Amino acid sequence: MDIDRFTHILGQLTQRLPTPVFDGLNLGIGVSEETRFHAASKPGEPRYTLGEYRVSHQMGRGIMLFYGSFMAVFPYLSEEEMTLEIDKVIKHELTHHLESQAGSRDLEIADARRLMRPPI
Repeated sequence: MDIDRFTHILGQLTQRLPTPVFDGLNLGIGVSEETRFHAASKPGEPRYTLGEYRVSHQMGRGIMLFYGSFMAVFPYLSEEEMTLEIDKVIKHELTHHLESQAGSRDLEIADARRLMRPPI
């Protein structure tokens, strides 16, 4: 799957979501060609970041999906399967957004705990 198709699928998925979940997401949702490694990565044990919720007091709030990371983690998936993975990640990042607006950090804490476990 090329980046243009990836971006198109992302657009289709976000159009299906209720408009209020995007309130306050002034930077929107972007796609980067980057392959992003998580800080917990070690040589021989890469941990990829598929998506990231970003908050900046100067710029605002946005979500970035890392196309290169998706391709590294899921090179074998069909378009239908990749669509499901994109959907999972965008909903995960939107949950971070909604929790942030509500003053909650539950998902952020759960993610940190998950990352402390050894990779499978």
